[in-house]
Amino acid sequence: VFGAWLSVVVALAFMTMSAMSFAGITEGELYDANNAMESELNYLCTQFEYSDERSNLTTKLFEDVDLDGLELDDEFVERIGEAYSDESILRGYTLQEDGTVIFAVDGVIYASNDPQITPGESIDKVFGSDVADAVNLSLENEQMERFVFDGVGSQENDFEQALETKIRSQIAYLLAKRPQVSSFEGESQVVVMIQTSDHVFRDRPSVMMWMTASALGLLLAVFLIVSQLIYRVVTRRIEEENEALLRITAGNLDTRAEAGGTLEFDSLSEGINTTVSALRGWIAEAETRMDAELATAKAIQESALPRIFPPYPDIQRFDIYASMNAAREVGGDFYDFFLIGDSGPHAGKLGFVIADVSGKGVPAALFMMKAKTQIRDYLESGMEVGEAVENANRQLVDGNDAGMFVTAWVGVLDYSTGHVDYVNAGHNPPLLWQRKGGWQWMRKKSGPILGLFDMPYCAHSVECQAGDTFLLYTDGVTEAFNMDEELYGEERLLAVAEAGFRLHPRELLESVRADVAAYVQEAEQSDDITILALEVGVPPEVTATIEVPARTKELERVNEFLHAELERRLCPQRAQNQLDIAVEELFVNVCNYAYPNATPEEPGHVRIQRTYTAEPASITVDIIDEGVPYNPLEKPDAVTPDNIEDVPIGGLGILMAKRCTDEMHYEHTDGCNVVTIVKRW
Repeated sequence: VFGAWLSVVVALAFMTMSAMSFAGITEGELYDANNAMESELNYLCTQFEYSDERSNLTTKLFEDVDLDGLELDDEFVERIGEAYSDESILRGYTLQEDGTVIFAVDGVIYASNDPQITPGESIDKVFGSDVADAVNLSLENEQMERFVFDGVGSQENDFEQALETKIRSQIAYLLAKRPQVSSFEGESQVVVMIQTSDHVFRDRPSVMMWMTASALGLLLAVFLIVSQLIYRVVTRRIEEENEALLRITAGNLDTRAEAGGTLEFDSLSEGINTTVSALRGWIAEAETRMDAELATAKAIQESALPRIFPPYPDIQRFDIYASMNAAREVGGDFYDFFLIGDSGPHAGKLGFVIADVSGKGVPAALFMMKAKTQIRDYLESGMEVGEAVENANRQLVDGNDAGMFVTAWVGVLDYSTGHVDYVNAGHNPPLLWQRKGGWQWMRKKSGPILGLFDMPYCAHSVECQAGDTFLLYTDGVTEAFNMDEELYGEERLLAVAEAGFRLHPRELLESVRADVAAYVQEAEQSDDITILALEVGVPPEVTATIEVPARTKELERVNEFLHAELERRLCPQRAQNQLDIAVEELFVNVCNYAYPNATPEEPGHVRIQRTYTAEPASITVDIIDEGVPYNPLEKPDAVTPDNIEDVPIGGLGILMAKRCTDEMHYEHTDGCNVVTIVKRW
């Protein structure tokens, strides 16, 4: 409001200053025009008064000079006469620069700078009586006179001619002086200069524009100074208080209101800070209780999901791996797998489930636990999968006043035959890889989502061979958003699966998770991400990891870690010795070169990861460090020289490592050097 009123005051002041400037400039232009006319007329009067004297001197010159024998043509004589005539005095005056100038004797125009005026005509006839009256007044007052000017010859036109010639009346100014020309002695002589208002005020627009701009700039400066003063004293402090309150209401209770400077703002800030301090204490107490409850809920949820892999190491007929990453402390996704009935190492059934509950947080987690328990209980009772899902759904519908629901994909694998029965209750279609057709979408539906409608569910089946792989997931994978809010989508998931069709479940799952993470980058996780991979007819992988300081003396510990698994898997001694050579070469290289700035207190670390695969029997060893990027495979294979001193550093060792293993490759990912070796037996 203050700014609006200040704008009105500034506008009124600007208009007042503009009007005063216009009046002052007009008066100044008139004063300058009067002085200029007077100066020019004084000069003209002098020139006319001496015109007779110049003419007489010229005549006497021709009389005194002996011109006998000279032939003077008429043109020469005429030009001499024109040079000293009264008309020649006005030749330097133009209508554009000086206006109309006339020399009249007894009211008759004798000479003029306007080509439209014919000498010998009267002033009344050429200009009208208004000009004649103005001339007389100017002679009497010796001042410039103002009159209405219709133009030269306007008095000779009748009304119709005046319309045709478009005569435009305008204000003009006139100044008259009386010269004393001897040849017209005794007669009324006058020199008149007439200038229109356009000529007199030709500088007024530019001056007015400059004055207006200056006034506007001055008033704007005043406006800005006053506005800034009000902003600094009052408005800024109000905005600071409002910003602090916005941050507080947004949840940042560490914000303090500090807009002081006056008694009023000091009191306001102190009151806000006191209130927020008390509120922060109440919220901290509530959050402590809530964090404890959420931690307990998360622990219960995690304990309810299988976490040990492989879950059934004695069963060599399938390999399964799964993970769930909640978008909050607790989530609504879940996976599960369990043996059904009297299952043993060679024959039996495996139930496996992946599901997604509507919503997130504690309500979704509670509903998830109920759904998981119902599905598992009915399947473990020996019911056919369609009937089991139908009964579980009936229990979820009963008492579901909150209207929650769950999508689920439930399968039962007879791992002795490879036969799989499954039900898809509104869930995302899984991917199935088979040798005959590669990856295919399993888009058959068995019924709607669970928890809302009591209805039957039909089961479907598929026959699997050794190596066939299921890839199950929740919509947190395909509906993951990147920084541009674009979906991950089924096409990217299929591309990752096709690139890793030879991978076992753990590696396949990790490749999918890594690709999703690379796609979303820093975008916030919008939903739970749950993935389950099952490979039929193959023994499970066994994986373990240790981390040791990057010191060569830790090699013994690394060998013990690897040999414990090799001996349990009945690895031949020759294969163990070859693996020892490769691991020693690569581990020592990391200790010596990966951390150039290492100190005894901070030597750096090396992570050793082993993965056992039963068919074919092999062990995969990953040697991982966070040192300087270095690819040992870039070194050319060394050629055994005649002199051992000619062997390049590291070249022969890498060659020996390659020859002692079946596979070796390198990658630099997530800031780590990863060298992978595979040894089969």
